[in-house]
Amino acid sequence: MQDPLRHLWVRFARSVVMIILVLAAPSLAYALGPVASSGLCTVSATPLAFGKYDPLRHADAVTAGILSYRCSGTPKRLIIALTAGESNSFRLRRMGRGRKAVLYNLYLDAARTRVWGDGTGGSQTFIVYSPTSGSQVNIPVYGRLFGDQNDSAGNYHDDVSVVVTY
Repeated sequence: MQDPLRHLWVRFARSVVMIILVLAAPSLAYALGPVASSGLCTVSATPLAFGKYDPLRHADAVTAGILSYRCSGTPKRLIIALTAGESNSFRLRRMGRGRKAVLYNLYLDAARTRVWGDGTGGSQTFIVYSPTSGSQVNIPVYGRLFGDQNDSAGNYHDDVSVVVTY
């Protein structure tokens, strides 16, 4: 008998989807995220990149990426969650570069008020019914790098996974 709850993991990782903060660096590279399949759903993600960040502006840096999924078969209720990443907290996620770190978070809404997580620690999940078989759905992922952080220049990253339960 098959487990009624199935999980599909897509890893936002250094070599996969980079959540990048570049302080005073000339450019950013964008890469398409991984594609993971459970046999019923396929999920992929584009990177979130904050670009150049000026700590003297004292303002938050915001960005957005896309999480895409396509399912086959009968429409099912999907719960799409994001892990806390390397910080192990949804309150404030941390992007690291060696011992250096900057604080950021990921959100379900453009106003950046609803933290996207796994439903614990004040976070929320994205719940939806899968579309007609074979239709692709794109969901925006909103990011905020908090202002007034003055760390050294370089690429910062976090390792966040997408978990789809159906």
